[in-house]
Parts: sequence; C-alpha cells; structure tokens
Amino acid sequence: MSKSSATQRLLRSQKGDKSQDNELFVKVPKFKKRAQSTSKGALDGQEELPDSVLKDAQQLNNQRVYKYLKQPYCQRWIWCEFMESFVDKALLACAYDIHSYMHACFPQLQTRQLPRRAWQLIRRSMGKARRFSPAFIDAERIELERLRCLLRQLQQRSFNLEQDGELLALMPKFVPQALAVDTKVISLLHLPLLSLYKGCIVDFDPKDSSYLVKFDYNGQQMLLRLPDCLLCTLHEGKTLPLASIMQKSDDSDPAQLSSFESSIGSSEQLLDALLKLQKLLQVKRKTVDDMASMNEELEASGMQLPARRETRLTPQREKLQRRYATNMIMLHRVNVDILEPLHVVHTHLSEHESNAQHRKHVSRNELYENCRTLAELDLKAASLKPESEATRELVLRLQTLLYLCSELGNGNNVELDAIMDDFLSNLLDSYPSQLRDAIGGIIGLLQPLREHIVTLSRKEAERCEVVLQFDVNQHLLHEESDIDMGL
Repeated sequence: MSKSSATQRLLRSQKGDKSQDNELFVKVPKFKKRAQSTSKGALDGQEELPDSVLKDAQQLNNQRVYKYLKQPYCQRWIWCEFMESFVDKALLACAYDIHSYMHACFPQLQTRQLPRRAWQLIRRSMGKARRFSPAFIDAERIELERLRCLLRQLQQRSFNLEQDGELLALMPKFVPQALAVDTKVISLLHLPLLSLYKGCIVDFDPKDSSYLVKFDYNGQQMLLRLPDCLLCTLHEGKTLPLASIMQKSDDSDPAQLSSFESSIGSSEQLLDALLKLQKLLQVKRKTVDDMASMNEELEASGMQLPARRETRLTPQREKLQRRYATNMIMLHRVNVDILEPLHVVHTHLSEHESNAQHRKHVSRNELYENCRTLAELDLKAASLKPESEATRELVLRLQTLLYLCSELGNGNNVELDAIMDDFLSNLLDSYPSQLRDAIGGIIGLLQPLREHIVTLSRKEAERCEVVLQFDVNQHLLHEESDIDMGL
C-alpha cells in the first residue's frame, strides 16, 4: 500500500471523531498570497516606487501575516509542531531511535553513508515494521502516559524500584524537576477561542502533578489549574541526575516527605483564603461606596424626611429604601463570609511572626549546624564528586560559608558575625601557608563589603520592622472594627 493511500485511510478513520485532541494529523494551515500591483511593478523594473509606498505595502503584509498567525487553527498547528511540554521534551529526547539501534547493534560501524543494499540489510535485521494505524497511535499514547507517570514519581522521590525497575532505562539521564513559582510558561487554551497564552506558575499540587497558573487575558488576571503535560516553559528548567535521585530515594525520610506535603497544603490554603478575602473586600468596598453615593444624592435632592405617621411612600423614596435594604443585606452576608478566610490569614500571620522571632534568637550552634547540613546535602547531590578528602572538605567549608553569608540581614547579625569570625579563623589555620595567604587575601578584599552589607541590613530591618508592625496593627484593627460595626 502506498504512502498516500495509507494517509487517506487514516484521515477517513478519524472523520467520525470530532474531538481535536484525538486527531492523528494536524493539517498545515494555508496562507493565500494576494499579489500587490505596486510590488509587482517594482519587481518587473517598470518604475521605481517611492519608499513610503513600499513601506506601506510591507506594513500591510506584516499585518496580514500577524492576523493569519493569530487564527485558532494556526495557533494549534504552532503548538503541535514546535512546542513540547517540559515533561515530554525530556522523554522524547531519550527515546530509542535509529541512532540508538545502530550504536547498540553495529558499534563498529563508524559511518552513516552506506549504499542502498546495506540499508536494506539493516532494515531487514530490525524486523517487520508495525502498521501505522489508529490502534498503534493509541498504544503509543498509553505508553507515553505511563512514562509520564514514572517521571512524576522520580520528581517526587516515590519511584518503586522493585515494581518498575525494568523501565528505569527508558528514563532520561537528567530528570526535569517541578517548576518553581514565577516560572514563565506557555499553554494552548480555549478562552473562548483557541490561542496560545503566556502565564507564570503560582502553585504546584504534587497529588496530580498539576500547576496553578496565572494568565493575562484581556488585561485581567485569570487562575487556571493545568496538568504538567500542557505547559511549555520559555526557559530551560532545573534538572537533577537520575543516579542522584535514585540514591536520595533510598535515604529519604518519610517524616520529611509528610512535612513537605503539609507545607504545600498550608500554602494552598493560605492562597485560597487570600483570594476569597480580596473578592469579599472588593464587594464590601463597592457596597459602602454605593451607600455613600446614595446619601449624597439624597442630600443633593433636598428631599425631606418622612413624617412619623406618614404611611404613603413616593416612588423615589420607595426606590431608595429598597436600595438601602439591598446594600445592608449584602454587607451582612459579606461580614459573615469574611470571618473564615480572615481567621486563616490571621493564623498564618501569627505563625510567620513567631518564626521570624525564632530566627532572630537562634543560637550559634544551631545556626552553624543548619548551614553545615545544607552544605552537606548540596555536596551529596552534586554530579561531580571530589576525589580527595581534602578537596571535599574545602568545598564543604566554602559551601557552608556561602549559607552563612545568606543569613545576613535576618536580624541575628551579632551571633552571625561571631560565627563567621570563628569559622574564617579556623579555615585559615587548617591549611598551608600558601593556600592560607591566598584565601586570606580574598577575604580581606571582601571584608569592607561585608561590613557595609551588615550596616545597611541592620538599618533597613529596624526601619521596616517599625513601619510594617504599625501598618499591620492599624489594618487589622480597622478590619475588626468594620466587622463589629457591620460595615
């Protein structure tokens, strides 16, 4: 059967399915070129057109191309042809192709420029090819989804080596990690037309490997939860070697995983509470403004107050009463609904303040041990291991010093200065004179910068602490008084 007849048969097989996601082929969109008389005359050399006319024609063509690429079928073709999710990109890059087969079966063959008869023999050794059919496509999709699940397990350190150890060879050597917050992504969305939209990551849910993404749609912020296979990153993300992930999975602590999941759940709860609180405050502010405008209209109209025994209402007065009653009912509902998210926000705020106060009073030993532990974890996860023990100890100390410097400005500068002085003196005393002089010279050059950073951070921390504490107290008192008064 020829290639054209096979393609027609596959196209006929998908006519019954109206879903675009199940199409086997995405047709290349056609762009009809309309010949411009001005440009045609200029090309034939009949007359030289002015630059303004050529510039207008070029702008017109650019606008036509821009409108053409903004069409839904063009956007979908661009997504299917040129874009891959960060998960599929890693899986497809390590797929078993003809180059892998040649390297495994014919390792002594150095060239790929072979005669036709040689290629026929190689193809015959590969066996009979499977027919390209909808059943084959369905099987490939099932296999791709299975590999996605395994890759997600590697990302979350929950890979079962006993059950899926045979499929570990199909995984990439460098596993892409979960996307960080504020990572820029692109996705194909129906809002309401099919188009490509840029967004940034807000939150990650490890249960179903989905991301909460913030998109900019017609000047408004929109939050959507999408799976990882529908997100294409604008820049290369962070990856970890497969060997280090498997080593960490053996030494992983279930208590740390549970604490990590609980922290993710608390951050998601805080985000939901903040969104609800923002919406309710907007409704409340709009209602209060409406009541204020109603009072101003009443004073401007000069309408007199009704008598005590007057039972007849004018249409204008009846309209104002209904409007006032509607606003009061809305305020009552908002005040009832705002209590729950406000309680969640207050709880997280108190926890954040207690953690900040605890960090300010951390002892020297605890602070040093935390930085030392982080440095050991980084050295353990590094792909290149130091060969000698002296080199490993030097790298470990320098990494510890880096984490100590990152603690500058957190409100514990007195303890940190003493720790760094002792650490640097021990570092210099433990090495030979040549290496000691080199490291001491570098530390001497950075000492004025360190003192300047400590001074600035101390002043800024004191100023920000006073201002923020005052603003937070005033804001909380204002909100609580509004709730108590029913405003």
